[in-house]
Amino acid sequence: MRMLKKCTGFFLYVLVLLVNIISVSALEPPPIYGDSNSDCKVNSTDLTLMKRYLLQQSISYINLINADLNGDGKINSSDYTLLKRYLLGYIDSFPVENQYPTTPEPSPTPTPAVDEEAWKNNTGTIELGDTIKVSGEGISVNGSVVTITAGGDHLVTGTLNNGMIFVNTTERVKLRLSGVNIKNPNGPAIYFYNVDKGFITIEKGTVNYLSDGSTYTDQDAKAALFSNDDLELKGKGTLYVTGNYKHGIASDDDLIIENGDIYVTAVTDGLHANSGIEIKGGNITVTAKSDAIESEKDFEMTGGTLNLTADDDAIHSEKDLVIDDGEINILKCYEGIESKTTITINGGKININSNEDGLNAASGLYINGGELYITSGYDGIDSNGPIYINGGYIFSFGGNIPEGGIDCDWNPLIINGGTLIAAGGSNSTPSTSSTQCSVLLGSGTANSVISIQRNGSEIISFTAPKNYQNMVFSSPDLVLNATYVVYRNGVQSVTFTTNSIVTNAGGSSGGWFPGGGFPGGGFPGGGGGWFPGGPGW
Repeated sequence: MRMLKKCTGFFLYVLVLLVNIISVSALEPPPIYGDSNSDCKVNSTDLTLMKRYLLQQSISYINLINADLNGDGKINSSDYTLLKRYLLGYIDSFPVENQYPTTPEPSPTPTPAVDEEAWKNNTGTIELGDTIKVSGEGISVNGSVVTITAGGDHLVTGTLNNGMIFVNTTERVKLRLSGVNIKNPNGPAIYFYNVDKGFITIEKGTVNYLSDGSTYTDQDAKAALFSNDDLELKGKGTLYVTGNYKHGIASDDDLIIENGDIYVTAVTDGLHANSGIEIKGGNITVTAKSDAIESEKDFEMTGGTLNLTADDDAIHSEKDLVIDDGEINILKCYEGIESKTTITINGGKININSNEDGLNAASGLYINGGELYITSGYDGIDSNGPIYINGGYIFSFGGNIPEGGIDCDWNPLIINGGTLIAAGGSNSTPSTSSTQCSVLLGSGTANSVISIQRNGSEIISFTAPKNYQNMVFSSPDLVLNATYVVYRNGVQSVTFTTNSIVTNAGGSSGGWFPGGGFPGGGFPGGGGGWFPGGPGW
């Protein structure tokens, strides 16, 4: 009898345990395949994270379940290819989803689906002028202010010299600008005060103008085109925005630009978002007294062209900054592209002319592709964390000692691919953990033509834009145990043999402090030339 009670108790214990396990499992949400960083979104940030994981770069977290897209229990290049094809629109699902289909639990009382696109059915018109004419539900006029209180898709035309379009609704609103000129001396030209998401469409073949005043009656607004919520711009027309109070175009949430010819002038930031900024396309020209583009969170660019002039940073991001494609031309700035965390460059073409640093990353820099051409007064490339170069073409000329073409302080500079030409006063020396050869070269003068050859064949040729004291060169064409000749202006300058991953052929080993003290081994000028005057200076 005692044995029967023990057996019965044991089986009851197992039954309760199984019920609890099943209950907990049922509460777990299904995986979002492709969402490598578990932010409930699948985008290019997940692709970058997966690539960094596969390259064994330093990352803090990756969701291994969500990243296994073919269900083989591994994370490899096959999963990376699947995610890339998904983001490009070639596929709309992953093999793992068909392998393990999920069956949703039936709802005993199904609720009718809400038509999220119903707002588009409310189409209206807004004809600006001395007398404003409107049509469509939820549009009213009070003096020179047009107020929209319902979702809708509205065509806007005409000129308004002392007023604004004010949006206050929980639905989505799209404004199609077709030959619009709005000037508001007391606030934004267009103000999305409350909206599920605001859309601006720049109608094809039209030219539009938005400008604000230097003082606002509502100081919560911050730009000539302003939204408290998500804001997206697109179209095939032209839009000029002038921000006289603070910013040109701003959102307290996300700011997305899909396409359009957009010209922004602002007394503070040209484009500003309290959340993230995403540039998908378009031709965007910004002139700003502060930052040309500032994101309080992430910045991502997948296409388009940016032409930027700024008194402060050209592009500033408080969190991760990712460039997948597109073209960036930074004509004038204090710092070129800055992130308070990491910068990842996967593609595109970037031209930077900066007074201080060209690229500046607080936590790390990852270059996997693209073309970079940088001239700067300080460091061309500066990272307070590691620098990984896995591909691309990088041409970076920085300032004189102690600045340089590439600098990562005491952190590793790992080169596994791509072409690097970095010159200036001093440079960080590539790590011997790199898989691609590098060479340290000596000084040169502005406008000198540098040619590096192997067995009479040229592997690279370029013209130095400024004087430099040291240069780092790395290329897939540099291989171990081979001999190379460097020519300056057609005259043989130095010959070196790559007996190790890093070869010193007259350059400063270690750059600034790490790996060799001061460049050149001391204090030149009194012993060799950096501090003027030598002993007794």
